[in-house]
Amino acid sequence: MSESDVKRDDLESPEEIAAEIASSGKAPFSSAELLAKAKELVRALAVSHTNAGLYPTTHPLVAQSMSELVAAVDSLRSEGFSDVTVNIYKGTLFVENQVFPEESMTYRKTIEDLLARGISALTFLQSFSVSDATVLIEVLSDDSITDIETAHLAMERRGVTGIDIAETTALEDAGHDEKGRENKARAKKTYDTGIEAMRDVETQVKLGKVFETEPLQHLVSGLLDNLFRDPAAVLGLTAIKGHDDYTLNHSINVCILSLSVGATIGLDAESLRSLGLSALLYDLGKVRIPEDILNKQGPLTTDEWHVVKSHAAEGADLLKRIQLVDQMPMVVAYEHHQRHDLQGYPEPPGGQGQHLYSKIVALCDAYDAMTTRRPFRREIRPDKALAVLMQGRGKAYDPNLTKSLVTMLGIYPMGAVVRLDDSVTAVVFRVNNDDLLHPRVKVLADSAGRWYEEPEVLDLRVVDPETGLFVHSIDECIPAAEAGIDDVWQYL
Repeated sequence: MSESDVKRDDLESPEEIAAEIASSGKAPFSSAELLAKAKELVRALAVSHTNAGLYPTTHPLVAQSMSELVAAVDSLRSEGFSDVTVNIYKGTLFVENQVFPEESMTYRKTIEDLLARGISALTFLQSFSVSDATVLIEVLSDDSITDIETAHLAMERRGVTGIDIAETTALEDAGHDEKGRENKARAKKTYDTGIEAMRDVETQVKLGKVFETEPLQHLVSGLLDNLFRDPAAVLGLTAIKGHDDYTLNHSINVCILSLSVGATIGLDAESLRSLGLSALLYDLGKVRIPEDILNKQGPLTTDEWHVVKSHAAEGADLLKRIQLVDQMPMVVAYEHHQRHDLQGYPEPPGGQGQHLYSKIVALCDAYDAMTTRRPFRREIRPDKALAVLMQGRGKAYDPNLTKSLVTMLGIYPMGAVVRLDDSVTAVVFRVNNDDLLHPRVKVLADSAGRWYEEPEVLDLRVVDPETGLFVHSIDECIPAAEAGIDDVWQYL
């Protein structure tokens, strides 16, 4: 399928897709009830601050607003938040890691007074009380306090134990720290080892020999370890598109995506290991398909199409022969083209539905295949590929799993090359789960196409304090080659 094969008018816009999956997201306040409680916390903080500027702290209105602030924190704690952090990043207000654009403009005075005292992060702890709230508001109203050290000292002297304040926010940790670099290097080493393991399997199968699955099981375990340690470092590996070793890269990319979806929907570790092995071996039957048919440029004949379709049964047969204890790789190899609506191939016996693992692998297979350039077709832009999958939900793809994949990857996934509204070129390097339309990007080139010596990091959630509107937004995705980028992964 080429990009021209997809009818633009049939696809939902990024905004429509984001709106549809917002309630199923991983953002801290993805439900309407939680969002309302987070907004109440911000409102109560701002009202307390405003009232303290108008009346003495002993005034009934001030006392009432302090009680409302404590109640707002307690309300979020009842929803499972042990601590709640208000962050200010580049003048924009966040609760936890979720942006609040309207409140960033409405409560400007509170934001400015926090920053004037060097406070960018304010964490309400389990012991937060009215007396703590009173001291906090007094600190925000004291113009003699102009730095974080003085603010800390003032709160300590007054016996505050329920609030932590900091001059930096966790939102400023954009993966540049040493730990992030180590995780990225460790994940890449696992990926490279996996390529060699898959190459050995491919060689053994072509020679008609029985291959060992132990190296592949080690690969899955390694990917899982890295995924649990740093999900972004592992997901970023799927931006690696090996045109010379498409089959090998594709299998590992599908494995990573499948493990990530499986973890997102709550599969346990044993199930994830089974899913991961299945995702590595699902397309094994293609080694029995002549390469001139697999790589044919142009439409296949009826006979050639029958040969291609045989790879599902051939893969299941190969896996049956090696007598795996885990039968799921064989099942997934056989079922991965059956489709959610069972209109694919091979025809299921007795109308039996696709296994969950087969549905996950089929979805991830389609995404990675669409977003990879091949000798006979261009790649489809990541945002467009996700729109194609959303269009096919309920038909080719399981609708709930499709939403989970889009939620996990974002509307503009890691590695997507984008042009912003001011015509600069950037690459998405982190997805913001609270706002899938506004990820974090690294700006690589200015509007005239001049490359920066060092990429400029932008969080597209940042808003203009005067208007409450986002400072930057994505205009469109563009092919990496069009931007002159050979290796997107280096920027993640």
